[in-house]
Amino acid sequence: MPLFASQPSRKGEHHFERARAAELRGDFAAAEDHFSAGAEAFDVHLSQTEDKGKAVRPAHLVMAGICYTRLGRNRDAVRVLDRALAAREIPDAFLHAGYAAAKSGDAAKAASYWARYPDWAEQPILSAVLREQAAALGEPDADPDAACLAVARAVQRQDRENAKRKFTTRGRKDVPARKGY
Repeated sequence: MPLFASQPSRKGEHHFERARAAELRGDFAAAEDHFSAGAEAFDVHLSQTEDKGKAVRPAHLVMAGICYTRLGRNRDAVRVLDRALAAREIPDAFLHAGYAAAKSGDAAKAASYWARYPDWAEQPILSAVLREQAAALGEPDADPDAACLAVARAVQRQDRENAKRKFTTRGRKDVPARKGY
């Protein structure tokens, strides 16, 4: 039995990491399966942690929010990503909360998240597109779906660029620098 089988947070992290890896290699069916398993694990983890009256780690909130966003659970995504942002400024929380808000039809809220994406995240491709789309969502004829498509394409371009960068070692894992989780 895997070590994380009895720990929903570890199971959620495991599936989140596998989902992101699947996305990066273009295996979107596997990514969806792992995001779904990750979301289920984080649902259990969030519930158990809150039942004990404990705070959920912001990193787990962000991972859960990304899983929810990828699965179209946009209201859940905004809810948990808002909690993460209340605890700590995490670049991916701004990105995915904006995406989920736009997909929910709340262009103003999406623009607010994307406009606040931090410059210190050192994601120049993504940062430029987020600011551009935040401004576009303020226009009377704003199209949230077109903004989401532009952002999704920017994420893919930024991910490809990041793959060329040096990674930071955190514990026993190599992770992209400044991702916040």
